[in-house]
Amino acid sequence: MGIIDELIKGDDAHVVQAKVIHTQNAKLKLDLMVMERYNDVEKVLNKFRSGDRIIIVKVSPLRDKDMTELKKAINRMKTHCNVTGADLAALDDSWIILVPPIVQIEK
Repeated sequence: MGIIDELIKGDDAHVVQAKVIHTQNAKLKLDLMVMERYNDVEKVLNKFRSGDRIIIVKVSPLRDKDMTELKKAINRMKTHCNVTGADLAALDDSWIILVPPIVQIEK
């Protein structure tokens, strides 16, 4: 068994599972973004609005600068997700994930 196999089959207690609840022909895209200031929330949401993307956002730079701004940014993203049927979850203190309505996060 190789190192990659060990990593894949390792402890999955911290894994967030996503289940596709509707199939579509096009593949979903995965984007990694960094949030350094509150205004970056619009960049994240502009990419996310297409509906064909899962976005993983590193929020630790903004968290380290201004926790109040981070809370505002997360509330803005939560509101968008509530309106569109999308979902948002924290992966840990540094990362969050946004998934379109066709993907369900099992917490």
